Amino acid sequence: MRKRVLPALRGRRQRHRRRRLAVAYWRDTLLLLRQFRWSLMAFLGLLFGGAGWLLLFYEERTLSFGEALYATLMFMFLNPVLEFPRSGGAQVPFFLVPILGAGLIAGAIVQFGILLFTKNLRQEEWQKVMASLYRNHIVVVGVGRVGFRVIRELLQAGKEVVALAPHDDEETHAFIEQLRSEGVPVVVGDPRRRDVLGSVQIGEASCLLICTEGDLLNLEVALTARDLNPNLKIVLRLFSDALAEHAEKHLGVSAALSTSAIAAPALAAAALGRRIAHAFYIGDQLFYVAEVHMDADSPLKGVQTVADIEWKYRLSVVYIRHPNGEVIFHPPASQSLQLGDILMLIGDPDHISALQK
Repeated sequence: MRKRVLPALRGRRQRHRRRRLAVAYWRDTLLLLRQFRWSLMAFLGLLFGGAGWLLLFYEERTLSFGEALYATLMFMFLNPVLEFPRSGGAQVPFFLVPILGAGLIAGAIVQFGILLFTKNLRQEEWQKVMASLYRNHIVVVGVGRVGFRVIRELLQAGKEVVALAPHDDEETHAFIEQLRSEGVPVVVGDPRRRDVLGSVQIGEASCLLICTEGDLLNLEVALTARDLNPNLKIVLRLFSDALAEHAEKHLGVSAALSTSAIAAPALAAAALGRRIAHAFYIGDQLFYVAEVHMDADSPLKGVQTVADIEWKYRLSVVYIRHPNGEVIFHPPASQSLQLGDILMLIGDPDHISALQK
C-alpha cells in the first residue's frame, strides 16, 4: 500500500509545481509589461498611427487596415512593401516610422523580449515571483551549511520552503544554486528589511526558521517578522545560551536553540568514549541516541522482542532496519528481532552506557 501511495503523492506534488510554474510565468509577464508599459504603448501607438496615416493619405491603391498595419510594421524593419507614393502627405510614414521604430525596437522592445524568455538574466526578480505564490510555507533565513541541511530535511518531510539568503558569496553560492535547481525559491537580500521579508511572503508563512551565524542578526529578523506576522511560529538558532533563554521567554519565539546546548552533549559523550549518534536535552534531562547492530557480538544478543529491550534496558526503540532494507518506525512491543537488524535506541545516558558496556 505504501509503495502505491508514495508515487501518487510525488505525482500530485509535480502537478502542483507545474501549475505554480505556469502562474509564475504569467505573473512575471505582467510584471514586465508593467515595467515596459510606456515603451510598449509608444510602439503600439506608432504602429497603429502609421497604419491610420496610410489609410488616409496613401493614394497609389486602396489598402485594407491589415495591409496598412503590416506595411507600417515592415517600415520599422526597413523593409517597405508598398510603392513609394507621389503625395507628400503619404510619404511621412515612409521616413518617420523607420526612424522612430528602429529606436524602439533596438531598445525597449528587444530588451523586453530577452527578459521575458531568458529568466537567468533577471534571476532575483524571478525568484521573488516564484516566492510570491507560496502560502502556509516555511521561510528559512540563512543558506549556509546549517541552513542548507535544514532545508533539505524539510523538503524530505514534504514541507514547502522559501529560502532567504542574507548574501550570495563564495561560501553560500553553491548552496543557493543547488536549491534553485531543485525548485526552491531563494531570495537574496537583507532579512532585517520589511520589504525583503515581504518578498518571501512572511505574512502568509506558517513558520520562520532563522539560522544565520549572527545572534544579533537572528534576533533582529525575529522581531521584524513578529511585527509583520503576529501569529508566526519562530524558531531561531543562537550561540548564546542566555539569549536563547530570553528569546523564548520575552520575544514570543517558539524555540530558540543554542548551538552550544546542541553540540555540548555530543562532544562530551565523544570525549567519554561513548558511541552515540546524537545527544539532546528536553528541559534539564539529557538523552542519548545510539545505533546498535544485532550481530554475534551485540550486547542485545539473545533479546527476542522490542518489549524485552524496553523492559530490561529501559530504552525506547525508535526504528528497526532489517537486513533487506525494510524500515519499521516506532515498532510495536511484540515486534520480533533477528540477526542483522539495526536498531536506533533512545534513553538517558546511564542506560545507554550500561547497554554499550
